[in-house]
Amino acid sequence: MLAVVALAAAVWFGYGWGRALLVDRSAAEARDAALSGAMQAAVNLNSVDANDVDLSIENMRSSITGDALRNDLAATEEDIRARVAETGTSMSAEVLFGTLTELNTDDDLGKALVVLAVRTQTPEYFVTNKVPVLVSLRKDGDVWKAETIEPLASVEMESGPVPGAPAPDPGAQPAPDGAPAPEGSGAPAPEGSGAPAPEGSGAPAPEGSGAPAPEGEAGP
Repeated sequence: MLAVVALAAAVWFGYGWGRALLVDRSAAEARDAALSGAMQAAVNLNSVDANDVDLSIENMRSSITGDALRNDLAATEEDIRARVAETGTSMSAEVLFGTLTELNTDDDLGKALVVLAVRTQTPEYFVTNKVPVLVSLRKDGDVWKAETIEPLASVEMESGPVPGAPAPDPGAQPAPDGAPAPEGSGAPAPEGSGAPAPEGSGAPAPEGSGAPAPEGEAGP
């Protein structure tokens, strides 16, 4: 009888430990995969290589799902290409911090907070901003992708001339022209860059830009 009880106990505890290990490992792997997808999407949507715009656009496209971001990318792709061709501006993003705030493995949905250092650079100047973004995730096949991405308030970390760059024209604007990222990507155009604000944002046009004042506002 004691042998039967001992065997039953061994089977039960073995099953319990095995189940706990498998479930915990599966949940941990899902969390890691979701967070990795969020960070990769945040980086890709805030990076534009002036030397390979096609690859940059493809990287953006590979990290998004759903109509909202796809439509935003389609609407801004030509503007990105034109601005990069005109100014030679590049953007690069690095993850400073990332954490999941929600994860629903039954519906393959999640949310994450990702804090980026986004560097915008022309051949002469650069500015680096700390940009936190909230990423809503959906699993697409085996990959977690961004369904929406919402920027929070950004803070400038550093700016100045690019090391080794030729001396600028004294009358030139000392801030880089910003290459527009897809709407909602979280990458603001640098102050003084002359980059247009998104339509409907209510932001005034830069002084001296020649852009008309919004309807209902008197000019200077």
